Amino acid sequence: MGAKYFAALFAVAAAIAVTALAPEAYAQRAGQQNQESQANQPARRTPAMRERVYQRLAEAQECSEDEDMVCARRLLDQVREMTDLNSYEVAQMWNFYAFINFSDDNFPEAIAAYENVLQQEELPIGLETTTMYSLATLYVQQELYQQGLDMLERWLALSDAPSPGPYILKAQIHYALEQFREGIEPVLTALEIAEQQGRSPQEGWYQLLNVFYFEIEDYPKVIETLTTLVETWPKKDYLVQLAGIYGQEGEDNAQLALYEAAHEVSWLDRSTERVTLAQMLMQADIPYKAARILQDGLDSGDIESTEPNWRLLSQAWQLAQEDEAALPALLRASNLADDGNLDHRLAQSYANLARWDECVEAARDAVRRGGLNREDQANLLLGNCLVELKEYDEARNAFQAASRDERSRSGAQQWLEYVRNEQRRDAEIARALRRG
Repeated sequence: MGAKYFAALFAVAAAIAVTALAPEAYAQRAGQQNQESQANQPARRTPAMRERVYQRLAEAQECSEDEDMVCARRLLDQVREMTDLNSYEVAQMWNFYAFINFSDDNFPEAIAAYENVLQQEELPIGLETTTMYSLATLYVQQELYQQGLDMLERWLALSDAPSPGPYILKAQIHYALEQFREGIEPVLTALEIAEQQGRSPQEGWYQLLNVFYFEIEDYPKVIETLTTLVETWPKKDYLVQLAGIYGQEGEDNAQLALYEAAHEVSWLDRSTERVTLAQMLMQADIPYKAARILQDGLDSGDIESTEPNWRLLSQAWQLAQEDEAALPALLRASNLADDGNLDHRLAQSYANLARWDECVEAARDAVRRGGLNREDQANLLLGNCLVELKEYDEARNAFQAASRDERSRSGAQQWLEYVRNEQRRDAEIARALRRG
């Protein structure tokens, strides 16, 4: 399970998409967050806004409320042409330019306007902080991550009691900068603030935290975070990811328990997932349950009908000592195979059940199809089944073929001698019967 896999699953953490709010909405949010901090800041002597400037800005506001941005911009340009504006009037003018540019999706110009606001002297603390926060979010929106982080740090320095949101934004910026270790502390801070303020943490916060822990390979913390996600926001992805980490850490029992839990609630809806569960069960010496999962899935079509899957089912039934049940699966697997190795296994299964005719047919198919790992062994098995049927001439041919392989020569010669003896004995019995 690689980092790309987790990054894809947690795309919400990677996408640094700031909600498109108008600047005054940013201001309202940040202003609420800074009420207490402003109370603790020394008062600033801010110049008053004169009536003629206020009137033009009010008229521009009316135009913007009517969604007539051309009118609003024209009135702002009139304010800009005034030669005796004080710093507060200039700041409010640029603040309004930022709003218009933002409304027109002209984010670079909105950023420039906010930067002009901050260049003014003797700004009201509230305007300064809300502008910083708006500018930080716009930097991030434009993928100017380091500038966004620097501005957010300035904002946090002036804020004594922010909400969790700015810390999550900070964490997201660290993610974008691939500063995974640095991103952990802001998320933990957001979670602590949420608890102090009686707020419920958000799912995305834990998703982001999980990505950070995974990227720095702190797998115990990954397990801890994924466990919280599973318990609080139960979803298949979290459970399967947690199971994967348990498997990676060698905690096979925990991994199997999670996969079984997912199966019980019908979350394992992919063929590969059900096959994986069956393999885990077989490794845990629970072959009967593995066989039932595979059988049900293959019969219903929920598990893909492939040679490896039918072969796995046959193995599960055999491990469960259900040899009869294993035969149909092994037959399906052999029909889908490209060589005769599964026919050889099928012949052995028939031999174990003393079904000699079917053993002979399967063994012959194995030799005919070829590609065998041990053709000599297939010929030995064919000869054995033919002997049981007392078809000695054909058995002798099979043993002679097996004897051509040095590994089976000794055994094949012994069987050939046995066949000769049996044929002589049968001949003597026949002569005795004729004389009688």
